[in-house]
Amino acid sequence: MMKTLMILAHSNIQNSLANKIIAEKISLLADTEVRNLGQLYPDFQIDIAAEQQALLQADLIIFQYPFHWYSVPGILKEWMDRVFLFGFAYGPDSQLRGKELLVSTTIGGPLNSYAAGGHNHFTTQELLRPLEQSANFTGMIFQPPLISHDMVYKAGGDNSREDIMQRAHEHAGQLCRLIQQKSAAFIQKDAPSAA
Repeated sequence: MMKTLMILAHSNIQNSLANKIIAEKISLLADTEVRNLGQLYPDFQIDIAAEQQALLQADLIIFQYPFHWYSVPGILKEWMDRVFLFGFAYGPDSQLRGKELLVSTTIGGPLNSYAAGGHNHFTTQELLRPLEQSANFTGMIFQPPLISHDMVYKAGGDNSREDIMQRAHEHAGQLCRLIQQKSAAFIQKDAPSAA
């Protein structure tokens, strides 16, 4: 059975609309663990051994977070700095080689603002290159990211709470289907062939 690990990085998950819904839906799937970094490490004191052990048990690793300043939230960057160590995450004895990494992120701005000539000048795929290279460097297999735009709510803004919640449920549904497809393929791959 394929094991999925979601690394949830959100500075205030209790007040989140989108990421809270996504993480709750994913936590209901079999063989899935959600590690809420903000809850586990409010002081940023990462338990390296516990996090490495969780990674070792996973086949699919999901980074779930709201896009912050064109990057990951600080807690996820700290987690990577502390956990992705030489001899574990990279080097001749990388223990992450062959695991899949999927970035699942919510972005406040509209899709058309993430383009050459757009408000943010770059596509989200371009801005996710550091994570793609981190996967490459550790020997993980970088999966096509799952990105949802227009995911910010401000009173009087363009998006209602209901709009964002609906898009969050759609995002979570896509993510659940993807995990289930990968799990089915994983089981089929490991099934003994009939002779």
